[in-house]
Amino acid sequence: MALRTGRSRLPELLGDLSQAEFARRLGVSEAFVSQIINGNGKKKFSYEMAKNAADILGCQMEDLHEWIYVRSGKRT
Repeated sequence: MALRTGRSRLPELLGDLSQAEFARRLGVSEAFVSQIINGNGKKKFSYEMAKNAADILGCQMEDLHEWIYVRSGKRT
């Protein structure tokens, strides 16, 4: 089995924190955060950015997305 990231969990993790304030703290544009939330697949957190995002939100990096198990050799 292999893992791949699913939908972003940012909307629920942000709580009362606005996307604009989260983006400011993370040092990225609000548009970037929106693209991650909308899951267009073109924008992703770098490893370092995911760590910073998790620290800001008080969670683990693994909590930033849903995780999907896929059979090895078969990507969807």
